[in-house]
Amino acid sequence: MGSRIRGPCTGVRTHRTREELPRGPKEEERDRMRRMILSGAVLLLAVTACGQQETEPDMPEGETEQSPGEQSAPTAPEGNEGPTGEGGSGESAEGAHVFNHHGDENGFEDQRPTEYVATEFTTFSDMEWDEWSDQVARGEGEILGTWCMDQGCQDDPYDVEVELSDPVEVDGTTYFSTYTITEYDDDMSEEVRGALEEADGGRLAVPSAE
Repeated sequence: MGSRIRGPCTGVRTHRTREELPRGPKEEERDRMRRMILSGAVLLLAVTACGQQETEPDMPEGETEQSPGEQSAPTAPEGNEGPTGEGGSGESAEGAHVFNHHGDENGFEDQRPTEYVATEFTTFSDMEWDEWSDQVARGEGEILGTWCMDQGCQDDPYDVEVELSDPVEVDGTTYFSTYTITEYDDDMSEEVRGALEEADGGRLAVPSAE
């Protein structure tokens, strides 16, 4: 038999038949994976675009954002300052002073003392002062001294009311220089009162001028 010559239509038919062949499981699996990857990429792009559209809230005019370490400490309300000294006033009491030797043989200036060693002979104890000014101080408490030790006053002092007066100035500081017992204890006999008067004559110790 002679050779058979195939025309152009035969080649076209052969090519179309090759494309229409059914695909195997491996080809379908690859197509499915490709579609999943493409879908994931599209979703990621959409989420990123939404995030870029969100903007930070506007800060009030005149305020700037501060980090936690830059925030200023709270300030105390005006007129509520802490105490500047004992008692919160930060200022010394008004009025004259006394020259007190309580616990200090050299003496020191003092005001409204509870324990007051007034002279080498006389001590006022447990004092409460009703008045204290530049000219006079009045209070009540107990009195004892060398002039009543034979009466046991160191263990049982006499109750009295006293007035300090006659201020004098020494080196720029004013000190009371005299005292007067204005009310005596009923147990304080005339003899004991006389001994007190003889001991220091109502005079208070004052410092020597420098």
